[in-house]
Amino acid sequence: MRTIFIFLFTTILSLQASNDPYGVFARSLFLSYDSFPTKVYENQVFPVTIKAMVAREDFENLESEFYHTNSAQVLNPEAIWWKDDESTYYVTYYLKALKNPITLPQMRLSLLQDGITIESEILKQKEIEVISLNHDKESCKVIAKDFEIIRFKTSRFDENSLIMVLEIEASEANLTDFHLNDAIKQGIESSTKNYPREKIFYFTVFDDKEVELSFKYFNLSSNYFEKISLPIILEEDDLSTQIGLNPKESSFLFYKDVTIAVFIILLLLLFIVRKKGFYLFLAILLASFFVYSKYPFSKLKIAPETNLRIVPTEKSTIFHTTKEPLLVEELGRRDEYIKILLHTGEIGWIKDSSVIKD
Repeated sequence: MRTIFIFLFTTILSLQASNDPYGVFARSLFLSYDSFPTKVYENQVFPVTIKAMVAREDFENLESEFYHTNSAQVLNPEAIWWKDDESTYYVTYYLKALKNPITLPQMRLSLLQDGITIESEILKQKEIEVISLNHDKESCKVIAKDFEIIRFKTSRFDENSLIMVLEIEASEANLTDFHLNDAIKQGIESSTKNYPREKIFYFTVFDDKEVELSFKYFNLSSNYFEKISLPIILEEDDLSTQIGLNPKESSFLFYKDVTIAVFIILLLLLFIVRKKGFYLFLAILLASFFVYSKYPFSKLKIAPETNLRIVPTEKSTIFHTTKEPLLVEELGRRDEYIKILLHTGEIGWIKDSSVIKD
């Protein structure tokens, strides 16, 4: 209702200004496009810079509002106007092309004094041609001015698949569209936007027979699909804690079990040969430790409709939801989250509120 009132009020002022011979309602606010592209690609993120000439000083703030955003999404509507000289202001908005062709959203700029609009102006819309890209199977669907893999890690997800986590940073990019065709599971864990820069943490689960992870993105600077290939180097460090891998599947534990078994056999042989109970006592003690180490995890009963997350955060991707009460093994805890092992071998993080108390 407030928006409609402002629109009607400023329209009346404009009509009065055109019929006012004394200039009582003379305009003092003028808007224009300073720069914008004439052609963009579908789903491309692109900048539009707007210029405002203000021939008055009795205002405190400039406030922008957008209308008709069906074909182009404004990604940073809260962008701040900056002053170039006494009467000239600029702002750069970043938009995402959604349809072909697109019409830039209609923008209203208002001058505010004590929270009240004292003058406003509407910027006329512009139409921009949209070009469709031919994304092949290797394309990750990202269009960027520049694209960088900051770091990546690979670890085992289950007995047949691996998981890789990538930290990606890019400029003027649609990073939230990042998608790999052959992934078993994938998702964006988090994103940080400071336009024109954007950063995401992306994970993908894939077959463990793969020797490298490769994909293409469209580089706006070279106007060409650039290929990125990442070697698959299996790591067994803190990624296990972050992503939720099964500590029972550690290769270290396998070698530890073999070593303990060898010592037990040697102690039993020494007991048989030397007939000393000391060796039997050590063998029993070591065997007891071995049995305990194989079952150190407590059992939990979780409620139906429990969400399993990739990592222990609220915004983490949910890859499985239970349909009935289940008995699971607890593998670890972090804050309000518990790492569990399902009978299917799947590992995930659940909220402690999902545990059924006896």
